[in-house]
Amino acid sequence: MSTSPPPSPYAAWPAGPDPRKPRPSAWWFALGGGLLLAAVAAGVALFVSTLSAFLETDATVPADGAPHTVTVPTDRDRVLWLDPDEAVRCQVVDGATGRPVVMSPVGADLQKSDGDGEWRAAARFDPGSGDLEVTCTDGAGDGTDTGTDTGIDTGIDTGEAQVGPAPSVGGFIGSIVLAITVPLVLGLAGLVVLLVTVVRWATGRPRA
Repeated sequence: MSTSPPPSPYAAWPAGPDPRKPRPSAWWFALGGGLLLAAVAAGVALFVSTLSAFLETDATVPADGAPHTVTVPTDRDRVLWLDPDEAVRCQVVDGATGRPVVMSPVGADLQKSDGDGEWRAAARFDPGSGDLEVTCTDGAGDGTDTGTDTGIDTGIDTGEAQVGPAPSVGGFIGSIVLAITVPLVLGLAGLVVLLVTVVRWATGRPRA
């Protein structure tokens, strides 16, 4: 007849606490996801803001041969935009002095597209007082053509002209850099937070 072995005189040590760190709070997942969403939102917002600044228009003037009063900000030079497929002559006069505004080359081939069609930057000018009188005619009209002194001749049919702020090349490049850098930083931060949180969740002990 078999007998059971006598009990050990030494009692087993109780199990110690789990040495693993506790799992992170679920809020860390929310933070990582929020940073990724913020990256997308910032990218879209900065991109739209950059394009909006480039497409901003002070006024649209018909090429009907009549003078049109236009008021523009005087914070920077303005640009005269014309349809590249038409031939419009425009003259801009400073309403405060009555003198023709001196036109100068834009210095770059700038083109844009908006709800009114395609546009090409034809001339750049100082808005002076900001109170302008803009007169535009078609190619067959009597518009004054004085080159870069007082007006600009594009040689074209009936159309329109736009007056808008002169794009800042430095500002435009800076906006593009921001539109890339800010979403990239936010996105990488969100990705790092999510990866670290997932690893800690997988290796950590359940929270009490």
